[in-house]
Amino acid sequence: MKRNNLKEVRQSFSIQACGFENISNFTDESYMEHIRCCISPSKTDSILEVASGTCLCGRSLAPYVKTIVCLDATPAMLIKGKAEAEKRSLDNMVFIKGLAEDLPFLDNSFDIVISRLAFHHFPDPETSFRDLARVLKPSGKLVLIDMEATDEELRTERDSLEKMRDNSHERMLSRIEMETMFLSCGLTIAFEESADRSQRLSAWLDLTKADDKTKDFIAQKMLEEMQGGSRTGFFPYMKDDAIWFDQHWILLIGRK
Repeated sequence: MKRNNLKEVRQSFSIQACGFENISNFTDESYMEHIRCCISPSKTDSILEVASGTCLCGRSLAPYVKTIVCLDATPAMLIKGKAEAEKRSLDNMVFIKGLAEDLPFLDNSFDIVISRLAFHHFPDPETSFRDLARVLKPSGKLVLIDMEATDEELRTERDSLEKMRDNSHERMLSRIEMETMFLSCGLTIAFEESADRSQRLSAWLDLTKADDKTKDFIAQKMLEEMQGGSRTGFFPYMKDDAIWFDQHWILLIGRK
């Protein structure tokens, strides 16, 4: 199956690969440790990280499990992740180029399957989720972490600005849509939580190398909102003389 935005994904994340791990929200070790505690992996577990990017989760979990397979559509991301793993002598990691909706693995292959901050890039998230569930062993854990969609009346506006900044963006899911994917695949939701993660607008725009016209347009929209203008769905605010906004992250763990 060929994803209809595969070209955009690879272009965008090839650009992001070098600076991807400079964003503090993505690399926050305390949050990584929190994820590990929630997942509670064991030394006998085999894990698949889907749409792994530079394999941040995989590298965080590797010392605690048997094997980690990191799969991503963008070679530049995997190259960066592999180099970082080698620096840390993490020799139980495997790096594979592939698509979330067409996983090259047999049914019931992994004890834990995880995908972090990726589903908003998938044109057909339900199909991708079904394939994640397919390769999960019975009684295994499926872990989904992603940004929650803004309230319904502002979703279209926010997604349009997200896509302007990164044209591989498709659509953020609501909490109910995420929960429904678990239940429709016969998974029991064993754990669920949410947290706000702050983003500095300039750093967020710089990561994708947005052009000046795009940066100015999005910044102006946020300034207008703070002055009482039309809402963007980002709910921006000023801090340290800069524009910031919060992303609402959802962590869901399901049992097969």
